[in-house]
Amino acid sequence: MDYRPSEIEPKWRTYWKEHKTYAVHTDHSKPKYYVLDMFPYPSGAGLHVGHPLGYIASDILSRYKRLRGFNVLHPMGFDAFGLPAEQYAIDNGIHPADSTRENIARYKQQLDNLGLSYDWDREVQTCDPKYYRWTQWIFLQMFNHWYDTAAGKARPVGELVEHFNTHGSDGVQAASTFEGTFTAEAWQSMSVREQQDILMNFRLMYRKVGYVNWCEALGTVLANDEVINGVSERGGHPVEIKPMLQWSMRITAYADRLLRGLDTVDYPDGLRMLQSNWIGRSEGAQVFFDLEHSDKKLEIYTTRPDTVFGATFMVLAPEHDLVDEITTETQRGEIKNYLDWVKSRTERERQIEKVVSGAFTGAHAIHPFTGAKIPVYISEYVLKGYGTGAIMGVPADDERDLRFAEKFKLPVVHIVDKSMYPGAGMEDKVGKMINSDFLNGMEVKEAIQEVINRLSEKGIGRRRVQYKLRDANYSRQRYWGEPFPIVYDSEGVAHALPENELPLELPHTTEFKPGGGKGPLAQLGHWASLPGGMERDTDTMPGFAG
Repeated sequence: MDYRPSEIEPKWRTYWKEHKTYAVHTDHSKPKYYVLDMFPYPSGAGLHVGHPLGYIASDILSRYKRLRGFNVLHPMGFDAFGLPAEQYAIDNGIHPADSTRENIARYKQQLDNLGLSYDWDREVQTCDPKYYRWTQWIFLQMFNHWYDTAAGKARPVGELVEHFNTHGSDGVQAASTFEGTFTAEAWQSMSVREQQDILMNFRLMYRKVGYVNWCEALGTVLANDEVINGVSERGGHPVEIKPMLQWSMRITAYADRLLRGLDTVDYPDGLRMLQSNWIGRSEGAQVFFDLEHSDKKLEIYTTRPDTVFGATFMVLAPEHDLVDEITTETQRGEIKNYLDWVKSRTERERQIEKVVSGAFTGAHAIHPFTGAKIPVYISEYVLKGYGTGAIMGVPADDERDLRFAEKFKLPVVHIVDKSMYPGAGMEDKVGKMINSDFLNGMEVKEAIQEVINRLSEKGIGRRRVQYKLRDANYSRQRYWGEPFPIVYDSEGVAHALPENELPLELPHTTEFKPGGGKGPLAQLGHWASLPGGMERDTDTMPGFAG
């Protein structure tokens, strides 16, 4: 019997389409089974070999489960917003909506040619207003909620306002960036702007000035994985680190829940370890160092407070807020030259680079226990977004600190005797303390607790849990993305659109070239400016939003 795929394939594909063979209906008599594929980004090139590699495997599973009597939901969709479509449109003079529509049609034809069993009535396109109304809705839920660390869950911002009105900040346990306290009377006397500025420190979706990868040629902020060797992955354009007011997602509020969740998922141990390291929970101490000739304090976080007597220098991230203020006149030229060089470096390069670099600010910190003066440097290996953006350098117990000390000829004070622990490495938390004043003779773990207690007693530090995980940057200065359902009043206060006004649709324009640090939507005055002096947010959400 001859096998004639040129006849068999189109015959059965036509039959499946006409009879909606793979349409899924609610059927409580059957057990449910959900097979979800990664939605592809519809590029002009069409499917690549990696797509069917996964899609065929999941389709085999879907067909198997159907034959076993399951009601199988196996949908397909398209992750259709994002930078590639927009850049393709700019380069080729075609609107991103048009190129995306054409690309999706090509993908669907190719997927159908593979004979995959999708229910196309349930197709998802992230650029469809009927879909992204829910992306915007989720944004509003996060904007209107804060994370209660005592309850371990998000709660409405309205409840937080009620607490502030009655009790002030007293008793609030929250994942927030707010520092300080206030009474109920002080809260009630604040202006609307002052109150909203405080609330922005608690919202799960919030605006802040953050250090971002800015690509002038593309006119937008780029994620770390969109930058390779200091240039944009798309186009090879220069990228620099600069501060910008951006929306951020407070994913760090969920760090502990994410960690606990890893115990309940059926992942391989290696993958769980990768996820755990990505979250990067650590316990340590927050310490404040006085600065010579300044009323400011230098805040650091360390997992090894026991090594405080081995600190022989301090290092700030080049972007640290205090750099300009504490730099002496004699060192200002050297600092400026170093900062100019660092601007061309990506965060990833700064983390993996083995060459030691830095510059002396001319300033000195004061050791919290001995009163000794400690020189303050800046170096690219310290990042503004990690911890406090400042570290105490302990070259005897940290390899990077040791390389830095050797480069700048700084002293190395040995403070842990590991001789009774054969094979112990430089950074292992074992040994007895030496050259460490009141810690001498203690085991490391005992010394850590003792230093934290002393810091608390002196009012210059406290116990603290820190995470490597950072809040997600959520703004792009581009056109082809979901508009933010936010408007601003004349004082710059952010107001959420009512849910019944969703979706806020992306306006049509033929002028979508970026530039000037603002998205193309800022050029559409008829859309951006509203009656009563209100202004829309003119950034769009990032490619991963949908």
